[in-house]
Amino acid sequence: MAKVIYLTGAPAAGKSSTVARLREVEPSIQIFEYGAMLTEMVKERFADIRGQEDIRTHSALLIRPEDIVEMDRRLLAFVDEHRGRRTVLIDSHAVTKESYGFRITAFSTAQIRELNPDEIWVFFASPQETRRRISEAPGGRPLISEEEARMHTTIQASVAATYGIMAPSPVYLFDTEQDHDTLISQLQERLQ
Repeated sequence: MAKVIYLTGAPAAGKSSTVARLREVEPSIQIFEYGAMLTEMVKERFADIRGQEDIRTHSALLIRPEDIVEMDRRLLAFVDEHRGRRTVLIDSHAVTKESYGFRITAFSTAQIRELNPDEIWVFFASPQETRRRISEAPGGRPLISEEEARMHTTIQASVAATYGIMAPSPVYLFDTEQDHDTLISQLQERLQ
């Protein structure tokens, strides 16, 4: 069954690594990596942007509201192109850590209904694990406190739950600290 799945989670929740592994076992999945696509779009405007690390470090300074509007338009077109033919996995997050705290750039009710995900997945890890992952592979992400990690995960899950109510779609929360093979197996079951 071809589904549209909106995947989210705070930074270092394991989205990218888990999606890469899932794609190895389910190669027909079409993936829309919101952050990577946004980075490419912003690079067109700023020649000195090297990649997602720069975006993560300076997102509030580089990303304009109109960039989000355009990326949302591209996302909806991508989903329309593939809906019903292949499973679409949207790797995105509406909550970003900024120098002043957090920023939420969420879909409107009309947008989430147009996106019409079959399921919403939230990946999470404990604050301690999140901090460990960021310290080992920062990738432009600032090292945050345990409270900031907890808050980021909570806000992101709240946005996902709100999307689930608005769409309406079921929301599943997956603990990415569990055995990775078990996690992949659980995700494959959801794809059926």
